[in-house]
Amino acid sequence: MSYLSLMIVDPSITHPEIDSYNKIVSQSPVPCSYHLPAMVDSKSMKKELTRSCGIIIFGSAASVNDENEWQNPLREIIDHAITKDMPLLGICYGHQLLAHHFGGKIDYLWNKQQKKGIRSVNFKSNNLVKTDTTFDLIHAHQEGAISCPKDFKISAESKEVKIEGITHKTKAIWGFQTHIEASWSFAKRQYISSVDYKNVDKNGTRIIKEFFNYL
Repeated sequence: MSYLSLMIVDPSITHPEIDSYNKIVSQSPVPCSYHLPAMVDSKSMKKELTRSCGIIIFGSAASVNDENEWQNPLREIIDHAITKDMPLLGICYGHQLLAHHFGGKIDYLWNKQQKKGIRSVNFKSNNLVKTDTTFDLIHAHQEGAISCPKDFKISAESKEVKIEGITHKTKAIWGFQTHIEASWSFAKRQYISSVDYKNVDKNGTRIIKEFFNYL
């Protein structure tokens, strides 16, 4: 392994997802670093980048279409990851950022209405989820990818969302619209019961752990 730590980027503009970060730390086979580019700054990301073996980009209430200044360094670390063949995982906003960065389109899915809860997502066999399967997963968003970038293929879909997941055709890069990283505190804010959370948490954890195998 050439590098030492897994970079966790939390683009939150309202509520830092510390519990989700700590959840990943408890499962990760390598040390992790945590960065808040929107609420703090992006300097820590740039300093840590050369010591990173992979990157996970969390969700956010921001839109990739806003073109906020703090989003530019996120695009730079995506380009760095590509150059260094670094595994990269985008979740919710992170998924949309990847799709947008590589040429896909992001737009409102339900007339600017946010939907949240649990939905069934159908996965197609790929290099991360090895077999065709269906997982119940947590979601909370109003935008989504409406076109798939040319260097990617659609790896997951649901009745509600056509592009639930994307997988790069040749590189270790994945995006998922659902919150596979969700902590219990995040789930509570989406009005999900503890029983339902326990039932779906194992599904997201399974995908995250498959990503760890590429670090």
